[in-house]
Amino acid sequence: MLWLLAGVLFLGFGGFLAYEQSRDSTLDFGSIALMVFFAAAGIACGVLGYRLFTGDRAARAQLSWLGLIAALPLLLRFGRYSLLAAIIMFSVVLMWLPASNRYFKIVDPKPAKRRR
Repeated sequence: MLWLLAGVLFLGFGGFLAYEQSRDSTLDFGSIALMVFFAAAGIACGVLGYRLFTGDRAARAQLSWLGLIAALPLLLRFGRYSLLAAIIMFSVVLMWLPASNRYFKIVDPKPAKRRR
């Protein structure tokens, strides 16, 4: 559920940035790029969060990379996006706890290796 919340927050921050930039009528390339990044990350968090909910092991790895790539720069900047970055980093840590490892072993076990 935290990943779905993160996706909504990404889309919300992107929408707020679009509103803020259109109100000031200073739409430049950096703002557009950040809005596209927020929209893509929000959609990716939503889709991968759903796949994680259904027990897809690959979604856990993809969300970990997305979380690290998206949240570390946001967290190090300490701006208005640090709440979003903290939620994402907390979600990444929760995915790799022993309880979630047991869940994925039950829901999506690794296939057995074939002997030659």
